[in-house]
Amino acid sequence: MKTLPAIAAVSIALVLALSPMIATAAGSITFTSPAAGASYSGSQAYTISGTISPAPTQPDQVGLTVKNPSGQTVDIASVTVSSGSFTYSTAVGGTSAWISGTYTITALDSYGATGTTTFTYTAPASSSFNETAALLQVNATLNKVLANQQTIMNDLAAITSTLGTVSSAVGTISSTVGTISTNVGTILSNINGLTSTVGSIQTTVNSIQSSLPSGSAISATQTYVLVVAVLAAITLVLELAILVRKIS
Repeated sequence: MKTLPAIAAVSIALVLALSPMIATAAGSITFTSPAAGASYSGSQAYTISGTISPAPTQPDQVGLTVKNPSGQTVDIASVTVSSGSFTYSTAVGGTSAWISGTYTITALDSYGATGTTTFTYTAPASSSFNETAALLQVNATLNKVLANQQTIMNDLAAITSTLGTVSSAVGTISSTVGTISTNVGTILSNINGLTSTVGSIQTTVNSIQSSLPSGSAISATQTYVLVVAVLAAITLVLELAILVRKIS
């Protein structure tokens, strides 16, 4: 298959080569390929071949022309005849001139023998690609990804803030528990000290009472004061114990 400039050049060469050699007694050309009813599509190879009758006895050339349904030449060639036969390998498709429809092949040899045949061709369906639409779609997809990423980042920031608040609250609770524990320890220590003091007072009272003469007015008064003091100390210890229980 030749391009249009090559087709034009071959056409001129064929006219110059064949014009002086056309004989008065012209024969006929029968095509053996493409076969009757042949159909092609897309871009594929095919062969144009045939025989000349009567077979020429002198050197001969066959000019081949392929035209599309609009009459535009899409392929042209000059082929040497050997023993009355010729063969030309070419291909369909490849340019915008190859449109769907019926194509005509015309053959003309140096001595005026002619022949025609036809075949059908189906052009591949054209597919348009909208680059702008594709870029817009890609951009929209990227925007969605970025929006989702921002949402995730916001969620992570909120979670981090919440964790910080929880950590601070846990620290405050831990500090409060430590303070309460210290206070309870101090109260228990004070209770132990008061208990020891009460015990010492009780021992002192018993000692004073045993050292005083029996029936002495001074002994009775001192005993009374000491008993009141002991009772007050015991009351204080009990109140502290109740307070500790409530705090615990």
